[in-house]
Amino acid sequence: MSAGLLQSAVLFALAWPFLAASLWAIRAARPSAIRLLPWSAAPALAVALLVPDLTLSLPETLLGSGLALDATGRVFLATTALLWLIAGALMVGGRPGDVGERRSALPALLAMGSCFALALADEGLMWFAAGTLAGYAVYALILQAAPRAARAAGRRLVILLVLSDLLLFELFLILAHAAGGTSFADLRGAVAALDNPTFVLALMTLGFGVKAGVLGVHPWLLPAFGSTTPAVRVAVIAFAAAAGLLGWLRLLPLGEIAWTSMGVALHWLAFATAAYALITGFSRTGQRALAGSVLMALTAQWLWALAAALQRPESGAAIAALLPMVALQSGLALAALVLLDDAGRTRHRALRMAMAWLAMVLMVLAPLPVFAVWMDVGSPTVIDLWWPSITVALLLGRLAAGMALHDGHPSRSRHRSSRMALGACLLVAASVGAATSLLGYPPTGLWSPIQADPPPWSFSSVVAAAALAGAIWIGWLASLSSVLERMRTMRTIRGDLRRIALIRLPGWRDAILDALMSVASNASPSALARQAEARLMRWESALAILLLVGLAVGWSAFGG
Repeated sequence: MSAGLLQSAVLFALAWPFLAASLWAIRAARPSAIRLLPWSAAPALAVALLVPDLTLSLPETLLGSGLALDATGRVFLATTALLWLIAGALMVGGRPGDVGERRSALPALLAMGSCFALALADEGLMWFAAGTLAGYAVYALILQAAPRAARAAGRRLVILLVLSDLLLFELFLILAHAAGGTSFADLRGAVAALDNPTFVLALMTLGFGVKAGVLGVHPWLLPAFGSTTPAVRVAVIAFAAAAGLLGWLRLLPLGEIAWTSMGVALHWLAFATAAYALITGFSRTGQRALAGSVLMALTAQWLWALAAALQRPESGAAIAALLPMVALQSGLALAALVLLDDAGRTRHRALRMAMAWLAMVLMVLAPLPVFAVWMDVGSPTVIDLWWPSITVALLLGRLAAGMALHDGHPSRSRHRSSRMALGACLLVAASVGAATSLLGYPPTGLWSPIQADPPPWSFSSVVAAAALAGAIWIGWLASLSSVLERMRTMRTIRGDLRRIALIRLPGWRDAILDALMSVASNASPSALARQAEARLMRWESALAILLLVGLAVGWSAFGG
């Protein structure tokens, strides 16, 4: 096949979602745009599987942009295309009179095309534009959900997106000025040449962390998962992978830099993110929000692997090559769990649970190739690397127990069958990725495998898999205990205060007791976290943070 035809295929796969979205301007063509929604991801999936590595220059677009289909971008293109294919099928398969689902077609097509552009972009300016458009399109998708919590999540997301885009714009300006160009190769060279990378890594962490759900810039993620439709939740998974993890992989020259102190800082951030995900996962009762905690724990897992690559540059290239497959395998499996949990009451309950357990096994196996790279470092370091994955396993056990104890969300029989079928498709794709990744041949296309040798498996790898499997069972058993559902200490304090409040006392003492009662009723960790998030998600707080960032930029540029 000629090079021109292959380049045309890549351009068509990227442009098709935007062409379908343009039909929305014609009222009579809107039903066609809705019907085209799931199939708009098919060309991108075909390109990811069949087209060899190539580069395409676009000199008249965004000051000379370009596209590239390489090993990393191929995996993310396949991942996002599969997830958007499923999300589109769910939106089209909704109730015919559901106005919200019909209105979701336009932002869904824009977000879909932007995710494909993120995977194919070969320079920073196009990547930044695609990430910005994807973020606001996902914001519009979240707002289509009717519940008040979904609208609150959308408001939080748009505030954070403004901050994220400003920080990322500053990041690309700094790197482009130092590199003299905007291609990813030039930007990575500028990162590698930094004498003090603290500020640049902070901009990356905050800018990409908003879209991936890193602790501190996460308040939109759990409400979005807890109040939106399955289609939007699947789309959020694709957005977090493409606009979050891929950004770090594109800009960090892993294997060429040894940032030990920065790696330690990312380790602590990953630990805090995983701990927060674990606490929220076991303190909340809703299954939908629990899936959001699992995604947040996966983000911590990705951060942990990036930190490991920064601390040990001799393993950085291998970890950078394996992380896209970790994202593919875990992202597709999590999306399958979202669909199976939403399938509700079904005659095939045993099959539903068997598929859910397969999805959990695939998510547990996803990081094992990264562990294998580190097996020669020593047991303490490897055990340290397990903690985010153990958090994921514990939350998966909690999620599985909830699926077993509850019948899920009521839905029509046709919808239940379609969710089971779509979940099965995702599990087949994730299983193919798991098999090839564990054997050492990640499917980055038929033309360019990432590595030709299987990972250096050992007895420690078996121990790691057993530990993660045991964590799933611990999460299952712990979720069945009422001790973790409520805090007995706080119940005791509230009961004592209620009994004391029955005693007639002078007015000022009653006021003190009322204040103590109010503090005790709002002193649970989850209530305190929600209050802190609500205060942080105000525009004045966002502007204050922006001002502090601006002062830091000025100090680093002129005073440092």
